[in-house]
Amino acid sequence: MKFFNTYILFFVFLLVGSSMTSAQDCTVNAGGTTKICGTSYTLQGSANNSISGNPTWTIVSKPAGAPDPVISNINSYTPNVTGMTFPGDYVFQIAQNCTTGSVTSQVTITAPGDVSTFTAGPDITNVNATVGIVNLNGVVPAGYTAQWSAYNIWRYERSSGVKTSQNSTFGSPNSASTTFSLIKKADHDIDPAYVVTLRITSIYNPNCFYEDTAIVRFIPNPQIVLPLSTSNCVTPTGNTFIALSSTSPIFGTTTTGSAGNPTYGTNISMNVTSQPSGANMTYWRIFDGLFYFTGANTPGTYKFTITVTNAAGTYTTPEITYINSGTPPNVVSFLVPSDPEQMMVYFSSNSGGEVHCGIAGSSTPITFRYTLDPSDPVTNTSNVSVSGITPPGGAPTYVTGGAGTANRSVTVTPPSGGWRVGTYKFSIYTYNGTCNGPNQSYYIHISDGARSNVSVNNTVVCYPGSGVVTATVQLPAVYKGVVNSSYFQDFVGRYDFTTLSTPNGAATPTFEAANLRSFTSTSTVIGNLTTPGVYTFKIKLAPNTSGVGAFLDQEYACSGASMESTFTVTVSPQINSNAGSDQDVICNATVSLAGNNPGAGTGTWSVVSSPSGTSPVFSNASSPNTSVSALSAAGTYTFRWTITTGDCVSTDDVTVTIQACLTISGTVFNDANSNTVIDSGEAGTSAGGSYIYLVDSSGIIANSTPVNSNGTYIINVGANKNYTLQLSPNVYPIGTNTATTPINHNIAGWVTTGENKNNNTGSGDGTPDGTLSATVTNSSFTNYNFGIKACAAGTTPPIFDQRTN
Repeated sequence: MKFFNTYILFFVFLLVGSSMTSAQDCTVNAGGTTKICGTSYTLQGSANNSISGNPTWTIVSKPAGAPDPVISNINSYTPNVTGMTFPGDYVFQIAQNCTTGSVTSQVTITAPGDVSTFTAGPDITNVNATVGIVNLNGVVPAGYTAQWSAYNIWRYERSSGVKTSQNSTFGSPNSASTTFSLIKKADHDIDPAYVVTLRITSIYNPNCFYEDTAIVRFIPNPQIVLPLSTSNCVTPTGNTFIALSSTSPIFGTTTTGSAGNPTYGTNISMNVTSQPSGANMTYWRIFDGLFYFTGANTPGTYKFTITVTNAAGTYTTPEITYINSGTPPNVVSFLVPSDPEQMMVYFSSNSGGEVHCGIAGSSTPITFRYTLDPSDPVTNTSNVSVSGITPPGGAPTYVTGGAGTANRSVTVTPPSGGWRVGTYKFSIYTYNGTCNGPNQSYYIHISDGARSNVSVNNTVVCYPGSGVVTATVQLPAVYKGVVNSSYFQDFVGRYDFTTLSTPNGAATPTFEAANLRSFTSTSTVIGNLTTPGVYTFKIKLAPNTSGVGAFLDQEYACSGASMESTFTVTVSPQINSNAGSDQDVICNATVSLAGNNPGAGTGTWSVVSSPSGTSPVFSNASSPNTSVSALSAAGTYTFRWTITTGDCVSTDDVTVTIQACLTISGTVFNDANSNTVIDSGEAGTSAGGSYIYLVDSSGIIANSTPVNSNGTYIINVGANKNYTLQLSPNVYPIGTNTATTPINHNIAGWVTTGENKNNNTGSGDGTPDGTLSATVTNSSFTNYNFGIKACAAGTTPPIFDQRTN
């Protein structure tokens, strides 16, 4: 049984005291530095190796004047922190006790600050456009920059989401308070109603921004200006209008948010003073800078005045004369059953055209046809001309046919060398002897057959952990006007986007206005990406307006290419790396590292620097919790933990300081004459099994070693440290606090005679108690000897206690 107990004690000693260890035997990680949106965050602490008990979080620092944030549970690895209401850096520290020593790690959380006071200010609707200036008084919280922008409401409503700031300007667009004014005031050239937007962006996190809007609706100048006399040909059922003069204030009366809408107090009346018999001239609307009226389809002379009334005043125009000169021919139709390749509309109202594949270089003429309106007489004459941009090679020639009939044609012969890739444009109108009909355009498009499938590359963007990000999508190569200047002249197309799927909980992505994603744009922006994950979209090429013929479809059919495809935008969460707590260890060839969890990303350890001649080796360079070995020289080692998520890369460094492998050696010897010096004939002894313990200045056992059977020992120590060497027959784990667990120095059958560190000379340390002090600088010590003497048979050795000596 005695043998068994000795075996167990020796085995325990091997586990806990066979080599010098670090001042701490665990690591702790406070998580990656993070920039947040909002005022709360969940800390991401973790620990590794020989931890003891729960961690403790504390606040290290905060922005000046900020109240203390609230940590929900300071003893949790992942507590929630609230109340980070001031903008700036909040530094938190996690402390963790190890079985030996303790470690700390810090993390910085950057908060943008509270935005509860943010506003763009109230709507302003009571200022005359002739004054044309208002004061905007936004409230911008500390820690944010301001940016004002504006768009015209009438244009936005009139053109399906097109945003323009026409005729407006800010005095200080980057200040909370600024002026907003009309450039042209009395003669405003667009309806004077605007949405002004104040965007605030965190100076600490550019992905953290907020917007608020206000309406600025100036009261239109009522003093409209029309030509005093206008003459037009008018169709019996067509709209009649007079264009406002270039010096006239412009406003709209029909779109919902227009400043001139009667809802907001602008009323218009027409006083007709004379008109042809049977006519019933009546005001209708102001739209697109045109003054529209009805009931003036009877040829003859009309005289009238217009009165405009609103909060800016009442104005009546001078008498205006409008002459209906007669009825013009109606539009011709390019939709001819015998020629199915002909299409309408190409671009402008009533235009037409056709697309041809693979005929570049051919000299075969092309004939296009059109028919008169059934109500028009066949005596109307036709006028045809080449117009627009001529493709390379020069203008074609043409011959018209069908005069005197309702079915007419134009046969076009290409220039010398045949048809060129490009788009040929022709102008056609008819004349009835009194009035010209509408000027219509016809396009012959010769495709180059070089279109590729409409597609865009999948895109990855970084998500910093909070806020909103955008993705810039590179659009397909532009070819309109690029193949040559005539190619697809006048045609307007756009790329439409459809959201097919989003990550759970994501907000609805936004797309730019149609004019910012035309088929002549090189890129567009998808916005409001609020959640990490994969967003799937469809891109499709389409004409800019409905009712346009299949010109794009045929252009892509010439190449066998598709006009739509799907793509993804991956919003990758940025996980900021934290390489863990720095370490200061003694004579270790291997240490453990603890980086933070890379989550969905990948992590990699690398060596930044190490002492000359060393080549550290990671046990697993892709694991956050790994060991690094081959630390074969004393000095400072710097290791980097890199987390990569998509295109997002974050790094953090940790230093490991290896103290020099210094030693203290000596002998436990049988001091027969009790003079503390190893004399001739005095042999070393282990006294039946004893140990040397290295106790640091805090009373903690930092290292231990068994005494050899010949009494010799050698123990690793740290540089620039104060220690005591203590002799004992007992086994104590490294990390033991000797203040609470005193070391027993009494060896059965032996008595301590004294300790000597004077190079085996002199009288020893004067206190025979089994302890010997050692102040280590940067060199090793020898001859730290312990004298003991065997007790005579039947005697009891004195009792020594390290607390009382």
